[in-house]
Amino acid sequence: MDSGPRTAYEPATILHPGETVSEYLEFNGWSQRDLARRAGLTPKTISEICGGKAPITTTTALAFEKVFHRPAHFWLNLQQRFDEFEARRKAAVKSEVWLLWADRFPVDEMERNGWLEIDGQSRIDALLSFFGVSSPDSWNSVWEASKVAYRQTRKFETSVEAVSAWVRAAELRAAEIEHDFQEFDEQRLRSDLDVLRQQTKKKPHDFVPLVESTCAAAGVAVVWMPELRHTGISGCARWLTNKRALVALTLRYSTDDQIWFTFFHEVAHILLHRKRHEFILDNAAEDLVDEVVDPEMRRDEEEANRFAADTLIPPHALSSFINGDDFSNEAIKGFAEELAIGPGIIVGRLQREGVLKYFQGNKLKQRFHWGRAS
Repeated sequence: MDSGPRTAYEPATILHPGETVSEYLEFNGWSQRDLARRAGLTPKTISEICGGKAPITTTTALAFEKVFHRPAHFWLNLQQRFDEFEARRKAAVKSEVWLLWADRFPVDEMERNGWLEIDGQSRIDALLSFFGVSSPDSWNSVWEASKVAYRQTRKFETSVEAVSAWVRAAELRAAEIEHDFQEFDEQRLRSDLDVLRQQTKKKPHDFVPLVESTCAAAGVAVVWMPELRHTGISGCARWLTNKRALVALTLRYSTDDQIWFTFFHEVAHILLHRKRHEFILDNAAEDLVDEVVDPEMRRDEEEANRFAADTLIPPHALSSFINGDDFSNEAIKGFAEELAIGPGIIVGRLQREGVLKYFQGNKLKQRFHWGRAS
């Protein structure tokens, strides 16, 4: 009678063959030392086999064949079944752990941004390929070795996995730079600050290629990357090698005053803080006034903020304009023309100084969005 398809029996566990050896010892009334003498093996070897700490080898199986009158393949089959079971168990545990690791990444967002291609492979394999590592442990080692210094606030909790994905995407984008990427030249970068500052007047299709080529010639790759959720990243300054740096930016703040301030803030980290930090991620609060937790980072952030502010608008020029007490849109545009910068930069600075309310002058700002500017 056909009872239908049968399901293969999968045992919950398989005992180490040492258990069988112990049963034969009990049946024969022998001690482990007795077996060692009969089989010509060391007591340590027998103890480790019976304790499940050592395998039955071909040599051992041949010895047991003579002592217990059971063929060598009997003992080797016991060992093979145990080894296969253990391999499957370890693979299942590893798979479960690796799946939990992969689930912590914003895979859908990464796919939408074009950073990750699944293409029939598992999410695990896609992530390992994206990060260029062989395992979650390797990913963790690489990330820990990065020695990231955070402008971390008490207000915002980040996802390490999402942050690392954004950083890796920025690295890969930097590797695609077509401009002439030279070794870092501090003097050249400083001499180009005025040229970079003047780009604040322009639209993205004009300033992006010029900023990228100018900075690449000074040894700094500049990339703009979409922000991922649970990162809060406004910008990043990192040394890719001893002689090449990276500045990566998001549109977390969509207006030109904030974006350009962040750009020069990251440039400041490259110029001023290399000896203290090789890798700085700026996770900013919405108003760019952070409760930075680490005292050293607080000092470096204040230095970078001052550098960015003074590079965009020289202090003496700002003081003179404020003393003029005319903050109309026309006056702001005229001042911006004198400085050869965008008027939105002036508005943002006046708002931060408390001269303008945060709702005043915003029509003079450019707003940036992925794919367009307004």
